[in-house]
Amino acid sequence: MTGGAGDRITESAVRGLVRDWFAALDRHDEVEVLLDLLTEAGLVMHLPQRTVRDHDDFRAWYRETTSTYFDEVHDVLDAKVTATSPLHAEVVLRVNWQSRMWAPPAPSSAWVGVTSKETWSVVLRDGRPRIRTYTVGGLTPMPGSAAPRATGDAPQGAAA
Repeated sequence: MTGGAGDRITESAVRGLVRDWFAALDRHDEVEVLLDLLTEAGLVMHLPQRTVRDHDDFRAWYRETTSTYFDEVHDVLDAKVTATSPLHAEVVLRVNWQSRMWAPPAPSSAWVGVTSKETWSVVLRDGRPRIRTYTVGGLTPMPGSAAPRATGDAPQGAAA
């Protein structure tokens, strides 16, 4: 995927980033695939479980998340992309996330479903849009959903 017209970020390329990000999360791709969609400089991800500030933090979060949640499906309900400069875009998403969750030593998994609001700051790096900041908030549990399990050292929340 390229950034678009020359050295400018495009809405199409940012929407491709959104699609690629959630597809990689749902498939539980190798962490390097996801890291390639993130910047290194200035990375800040405010996730329900913790704040991620670099690639090592992300690796730890991803390892914990993929060992807890499976059969994940992220459905982007709304997406607004606004270019704020030739190299930057802001993204506001409403995402429905459903998954199975297993918390050892439970004998079975539980279904989890939430709708969240996400805001991203995206920057053009090496000709491609990459996520610089990522905030998950406004979590609304679906009826019948189990409470998502907390990971790491932060309050209880859902996977991104």
